[in-house]
Amino acid sequence: MTDAPRVLVVDDQPDIRDLAVMVLQGAAYKVEGCASGDEALKRLAAESFELVLLDINMPGIDGWETLRMIRADEATAKMPVLMFSVKDEMRDKVQGMQEGADDYLCKPFAVDDLLARVGRLIDRSR
Repeated sequence: MTDAPRVLVVDDQPDIRDLAVMVLQGAAYKVEGCASGDEALKRLAAESFELVLLDINMPGIDGWETLRMIRADEATAKMPVLMFSVKDEMRDKVQGMQEGADDYLCKPFAVDDLLARVGRLIDRSR
């Protein structure tokens, strides 16, 4: 039996972060939440995760810069990253893919959509 996949949810909005954590935990994922790109990078350096759910608009190091730093680090370069934003225009989604994201989910999200995307990315990476 394999261990439950570990997911890191990065969002500066506590309500959205807590909801995503709760939904993923309800689907048997081991989930940690953090509020900034800087905190996410520190957690990724210290712990092992199988996927990052990453907000774009955050104070300090935003999601784009966090994604670039994840991709630049050999230890995390291949980890699936699902961008997570209220920005829902096609150009935002295209930028996400160009920056190296594996998928892009708009907020507010449908629970089934979040679970399907996370599950697909983790299955693909395994």
